[in-house]
Amino acid sequence: MKKIIASLSLFALPVLASAQGYMMNYYRGGYNGFQSNTSWFVFPLLLIPLIWICFCIFVFVFWLVMLIDAIKNSPEKIKLIWVIVIIFTQIIGALIYYFVEKMPRNKAKIEKVKKEENK
Repeated sequence: MKKIIASLSLFALPVLASAQGYMMNYYRGGYNGFQSNTSWFVFPLLLIPLIWICFCIFVFVFWLVMLIDAIKNSPEKIKLIWVIVIIFTQIIGALIYYFVEKMPRNKAKIEKVKKEENK
């Protein structure tokens, strides 16, 4: 929850700064588009938090998919270990699980399908 609030606050700061600049220009004598000298960099500042929020959502979804995969597909002997590693080390644990368990399992499935097609 703290990560979501932090991400949303990162998005809100440039928006509020832009709104403040708009209101200051409006009450000084009208607003005819982007007349201030600092308005050219407002749009990229708005994109940075948006990109960061998308990245955080992607990381969370990847972590959740790896956790679910560990629960469903890991051997019984090491299932609890993988779940604990993924939960406590978060994205690092999910990446380790992906490269150690999931990727070799996917390669084995692909090779099995190729062998069946060649028969």
